[in-house]
Amino acid sequence: MRKTTLVLTTVLATLTIGGGVSAQAATKVPVGMRHAWYQKLKDAKDPEFIKLTKNSIDSGSKAYHTKLKGARLQVIKKSGGWYQIGARGITNPTYKLKKLKIGGTKRTVLLKKYSKSSHYASVYLKGKKTVLPLANAEYFLK
Repeated sequence: MRKTTLVLTTVLATLTIGGGVSAQAATKVPVGMRHAWYQKLKDAKDPEFIKLTKNSIDSGSKAYHTKLKGARLQVIKKSGGWYQIGARGITNPTYKLKKLKIGGTKRTVLLKKYSKSSHYASVYLKGKKTVLPLANAEYFLK
Protein backbone atom coordinates (compact mmCIF):
# COMPACT_ATOMS: atom_id res chain seq x y z
CA MET A 1 0.00 0.00 0.00
CA ARG A 2 2.79 2.37 0.92
CA LYS A 3 4.69 1.57 -2.32
CA THR A 4 1.56 2.22 -4.46
CA THR A 5 0.99 5.55 -2.73
CA LEU A 6 4.62 6.56 -3.33
CA VAL A 7 4.43 5.65 -7.04
CA LEU A 8 1.14 7.54 -7.52
CA THR A 9 2.49 10.58 -5.70
CA THR A 10 5.64 10.57 -7.86
CA VAL A 11 3.65 10.30 -11.10
CA LEU A 12 1.24 13.03 -10.04
CA ALA A 13 4.11 15.35 -9.03
CA THR A 14 5.89 14.76 -12.36
CA LEU A 15 2.78 15.58 -14.38
CA THR A 16 2.01 18.63 -12.27
CA ILE A 17 5.52 20.10 -12.46
CA GLY A 18 6.20 19.72 -16.16
CA GLY A 19 5.25 16.41 -17.61
CA GLY A 20 2.16 17.78 -19.37
CA VAL A 21 2.02 18.64 -23.04
CA SER A 22 2.50 22.33 -23.76
CA ALA A 23 0.43 24.04 -26.44
CA GLN A 24 2.49 25.73 -29.11
CA ALA A 25 1.46 28.06 -31.87
CA ALA A 26 2.40 27.32 -35.44
CA THR A 27 4.83 29.48 -37.38
CA LYS A 28 3.40 28.84 -40.86
CA VAL A 29 0.95 31.25 -42.45
CA PRO A 30 -2.05 29.57 -44.18
CA VAL A 31 -1.51 29.08 -47.93
CA GLY A 32 -4.46 31.22 -49.07
CA MET A 33 -3.16 34.25 -47.17
CA ARG A 34 0.36 34.17 -48.64
CA HIS A 35 0.31 37.25 -50.89
CA ALA A 36 1.08 40.95 -50.86
CA TRP A 37 -2.12 42.68 -49.72
CA TYR A 38 -2.66 46.44 -50.10
CA GLN A 39 -5.11 49.03 -48.84
CA LYS A 40 -4.58 51.64 -51.54
CA LEU A 41 -7.13 54.40 -51.22
CA LYS A 42 -7.70 56.93 -54.01
CA ASP A 43 -5.69 59.84 -52.57
CA ALA A 44 -3.21 57.85 -50.46
CA LYS A 45 0.42 58.41 -51.46
CA ASP A 46 1.80 55.76 -49.11
CA PRO A 47 -0.68 52.84 -48.98
CA GLU A 48 -0.72 50.33 -46.15
CA PHE A 49 0.34 46.79 -46.96
CA ILE A 50 0.56 43.32 -45.45
CA LYS A 51 3.00 40.90 -47.07
CA LEU A 52 2.54 37.33 -45.90
CA THR A 53 4.90 34.50 -46.83
CA LYS A 54 5.19 30.94 -45.54
CA ASN A 55 6.93 32.02 -42.34
CA SER A 56 6.96 35.84 -42.25
CA ILE A 57 4.75 38.91 -42.06
CA ASP A 58 5.73 42.42 -43.15
CA SER A 59 3.12 45.09 -42.46
CA GLY A 60 2.83 48.86 -42.43
CA SER A 61 3.73 51.38 -45.13
CA LYS A 62 6.90 52.53 -46.91
CA ALA A 63 7.48 55.12 -44.19
CA TYR A 64 7.24 52.63 -41.32
CA HIS A 65 6.74 48.88 -41.32
CA THR A 66 7.62 45.88 -39.18
CA LYS A 67 8.77 42.45 -40.27
CA LEU A 68 8.63 39.25 -38.26
CA LYS A 69 9.87 35.87 -39.37
CA GLY A 70 10.91 32.45 -38.15
CA ALA A 71 10.71 31.65 -34.46
CA ARG A 72 9.56 35.20 -33.60
CA LEU A 73 6.37 34.68 -35.65
CA GLN A 74 3.29 33.13 -34.10
CA VAL A 75 0.21 31.91 -36.00
CA ILE A 76 -2.82 30.84 -33.96
CA LYS A 77 -6.06 29.58 -35.53
CA LYS A 78 -9.11 31.20 -33.93
CA SER A 79 -12.81 30.43 -34.31
CA GLY A 80 -14.74 31.47 -37.41
CA GLY A 81 -11.78 31.15 -39.79
CA TRP A 82 -9.74 33.94 -38.17
CA TYR A 83 -5.96 33.64 -37.67
CA GLN A 84 -3.97 35.62 -35.12
CA ILE A 85 -0.63 36.41 -36.76
CA GLY A 86 2.21 38.39 -35.21
CA ALA A 87 4.94 38.45 -32.57
CA ARG A 88 5.10 35.80 -29.86
CA GLY A 89 3.86 36.71 -26.40
CA ILE A 90 1.61 39.65 -27.25
CA THR A 91 -1.96 40.09 -28.50
CA ASN A 92 -1.88 40.46 -32.28
CA PRO A 93 -4.44 41.41 -34.92
CA THR A 94 -6.52 38.64 -36.48
CA TYR A 95 -6.86 38.01 -40.21
CA LYS A 96 -9.43 36.25 -42.37
CA LEU A 97 -10.04 35.70 -46.09
CA LYS A 98 -13.48 36.62 -47.42
CA LYS A 99 -15.15 37.18 -50.79
CA LEU A 100 -16.63 40.68 -51.07
CA LYS A 101 -18.15 42.70 -53.89
CA ILE A 102 -15.85 45.66 -54.55
CA GLY A 103 -16.53 48.03 -57.43
CA GLY A 104 -19.07 45.62 -58.92
CA THR A 105 -16.61 42.69 -58.94
CA LYS A 106 -16.50 39.85 -56.43
CA ARG A 107 -12.95 39.66 -55.03
CA THR A 108 -11.09 37.74 -52.37
CA VAL A 109 -9.99 40.18 -49.68
CA LEU A 110 -7.97 39.97 -46.48
CA LEU A 111 -9.79 41.30 -43.42
CA LYS A 112 -7.71 42.62 -40.51
CA LYS A 113 -9.40 42.94 -37.12
CA TYR A 114 -7.40 44.74 -34.42
CA SER A 115 -9.18 43.39 -31.34
CA LYS A 116 -11.38 40.46 -30.40
CA SER A 117 -14.38 42.66 -29.62
CA SER A 118 -14.10 44.87 -32.73
CA HIS A 119 -17.14 45.13 -35.01
CA TYR A 120 -15.13 46.43 -37.99
CA ALA A 121 -12.24 45.04 -40.00
CA SER A 122 -9.88 46.79 -42.43
CA VAL A 123 -10.04 45.49 -46.02
CA TYR A 124 -6.90 44.67 -48.05
CA LEU A 125 -6.75 43.67 -51.74
CA LYS A 126 -4.15 41.78 -53.76
CA GLY A 127 -2.15 43.95 -56.13
CA LYS A 128 -0.32 47.22 -55.68
CA LYS A 129 -2.20 49.04 -58.45
CA THR A 130 -5.75 48.16 -57.40
CA VAL A 131 -7.45 51.20 -55.88
CA LEU A 132 -9.86 50.49 -53.04
CA PRO A 133 -12.95 52.75 -52.90
CA LEU A 134 -13.18 54.56 -49.55
CA ALA A 135 -16.64 53.07 -48.94
CA ASN A 136 -15.08 49.57 -49.01
CA ALA A 137 -12.03 50.29 -46.80
CA GLU A 138 -13.80 49.00 -43.68
CA TYR A 139 -16.10 45.98 -43.38
CA PHE A 140 -18.82 45.71 -40.74
CA LEU A 141 -18.69 42.31 -39.04
CA LYS A 142 -22.17 41.02 -38.37
